[in-house]
Amino acid sequence: MDIFYTSDTHSYVYPTDYLGEEPKPMGYMALASRFTPDSIIIDGGDVLQGSPLIRYELKNRISPHLAAKAFNAAGLDVFVPGNHDFDFGYDKLCEFIYSLDARTVCANLHDERGSLHVLPYVVIQRGEEKVLVTGAVTDYVNVWDKDRLAGMRVLDCVDSLKRVLEQTSRLDVDWRICVYHGGFSSFEEGRIRENRADEIAGLGFDVLLTAHQHQVIQPHFIEGTLVLQAGSKASCCAHVHLERNLFPKAEILKCVENVTLDSMVSLAREDRTQAKVEEYLKTRVGQVDGVLEDRSRVWSYLHGSSLADYINDLQLRLTGADISATSLFNNPISVGPDVTISDLLAAYPFANTLKVFEITASQLRKALERSAQFVDFKEGKYFESESFSPGKDERYNFDFYRGISYSFDPRKPAGDRVTRLVFKGVDLLCNKDFRLRLVLNSYRASGTGGYDVYAGLKPVREYNLELQDALIDSFDGQIVKVPKPTDFLIDA
Repeated sequence: MDIFYTSDTHSYVYPTDYLGEEPKPMGYMALASRFTPDSIIIDGGDVLQGSPLIRYELKNRISPHLAAKAFNAAGLDVFVPGNHDFDFGYDKLCEFIYSLDARTVCANLHDERGSLHVLPYVVIQRGEEKVLVTGAVTDYVNVWDKDRLAGMRVLDCVDSLKRVLEQTSRLDVDWRICVYHGGFSSFEEGRIRENRADEIAGLGFDVLLTAHQHQVIQPHFIEGTLVLQAGSKASCCAHVHLERNLFPKAEILKCVENVTLDSMVSLAREDRTQAKVEEYLKTRVGQVDGVLEDRSRVWSYLHGSSLADYINDLQLRLTGADISATSLFNNPISVGPDVTISDLLAAYPFANTLKVFEITASQLRKALERSAQFVDFKEGKYFESESFSPGKDERYNFDFYRGISYSFDPRKPAGDRVTRLVFKGVDLLCNKDFRLRLVLNSYRASGTGGYDVYAGLKPVREYNLELQDALIDSFDGQIVKVPKPTDFLIDA
């Protein structure tokens, strides 16, 4: 029996990353050519967010989504939703699930309205062999999407999977497979755990297919369970081979460029959405009187980023807050002097909204201390701290601030690196109870990424406008100025 597994495709269906015109070895249409007949095809979620394609479809209410059509053409058997599949609420998730030929499995998703038709597990037979497939989504959906879970509850994933094993212990199956939209080794004390694959690997499944961290984790065994992770954006898939009386075997297969699954050819011919997306992305929205820079990861940490300054200034204009924080993303991208929609969506790829909180100077310092950990200084050199992103590239959890003057000293121990923090002449290191209004995007406002200090704050105001749309509108065909740099210094 063979299983092919993908996850975190984020609706990258065609062989493009939308950053250039040259085809790339990625996209579900090409990746599915790796699948062999009579195999079990599984996807581990995160489809309804990510690529410009899905954003265009959502904005223009195009349904069914091309990703769903591609899944159906490939013969998808099982779909396990990821955290981003909850981003748009019950009705959108329901609509997407209904468009799939596959069965949707999620043991820790409780459907209070009864319309999702999500199963705790399925049993699939190929020839004489039977395999049980169950799945779960990271508990952290309760943190990120708590405002969008109306009609649904996400339960403890480990407890839910234990319950499946108990309920199916007498079923006559040859293999037990778990799909977990979560990853490995992430613990935030006193809060819900985001990545619990280490625990799940000890429950007794034969194979654990993980997701969420966008990593390629080669197959290996943990406590007798075969575990792996197959990357993101349909650039790789996992092939698992199961044979009675033998240990499971697996390999990670890369997408082959310029190869399309036969069943996808007619789909590609009929589809007009991709061409509309490509034309839309070329739309020129304005100019910069220079370049909004994010030069490199360490350089921007040390010297700041005019791109981050621009985004922060926009957040301040939209909300009237005192100070603003924003992150940039894993791959540094600069914008300008000519600016297209593609440039802006590449620079800010997530559909975040904004929230304003009242925060004390003491709480603000705790948040800055988290950002200050991104770079270390040893033997006369600056480098990215391995402790900041254990097991996953998390540059997006380093925040840039605007409206304050501040300094970091990377030579000092983590938690004691903020050496200057001033707001309009007020020394916030000395005036710990001083209160300010801080604007954050909806992702950071949840307290994720090590910013627990935000989790207990109640928003003063919330804004439904997506920051991607606000960025595009901020140009309005005009020439925008590069902001003056934030008053930020490195003491080392």
